Amino acid sequence: MDSRIQRIFLTLCLTSVFIMSPDAFAQAKTAFDSPAESGESREPSNKPQDIYNPELERQKIDEALIDDEDFELGLFFGTLSIEDFGASELYGLRFNYFINEDFFVQANAGSAKAGLSSAEQLFPGNAVISNDKDYQYYDVNLGWNVLPGEAFLGDDIAVNTSFYFVLGAGTTSFLDNKEFTLVYGAGYRALINDWLAFSVDTRNHRFNTEYPAGEVKATHNLEFSMSLSVFF
Repeated sequence: MDSRIQRIFLTLCLTSVFIMSPDAFAQAKTAFDSPAESGESREPSNKPQDIYNPELERQKIDEALIDDEDFELGLFFGTLSIEDFGASELYGLRFNYFINEDFFVQANAGSAKAGLSSAEQLFPGNAVISNDKDYQYYDVNLGWNVLPGEAFLGDDIAVNTSFYFVLGAGTTSFLDNKEFTLVYGAGYRALINDWLAFSVDTRNHRFNTEYPAGEVKATHNLEFSMSLSVFF
């Protein structure tokens, strides 16, 4: 009778110990588990693991870059819409000096031949218009590269580009008069390689014209041109 009571009492004591301390039960189970039963190695857990280094193949792109050339010289051609005289062929010379990556100074010299005016078309032989219809201008502008970027031609060719504004002034010779001219416009340049560029420009030449009848009015002469230039 006494031995039965002792076994019951011992069982209750052991049960209360494991209930009050669950970590003790886990430690006891780990101590009795063999490496084969747990399926884990007894090696230290702080062993450094291998780091995955992917091998990336970098794509080589031959970009058109301006090395140290600050000067650009080119020829341009296009169309000049002379107010009241229609559109005429335009050609000229353009020179740029790049102050930095954002700003440049531009000098232009252009020439065109005006056609018949609206008065000459309505009254042939009666309109008093000068025989000198050569339209020539010279101007100096300040340019601002506002949107530099890149253009991709296919998968393997990338060219540097820039969208720019120009603002300046100059002199226009037309109908035996020389007039002060305000010039403003925009353009887009693409560098074909490190020394050759192609540009598209549009701008307005605004000046006051005095007609033979004595009338003076502001004229707007729109230019659209393309140019091919070299850097040096």
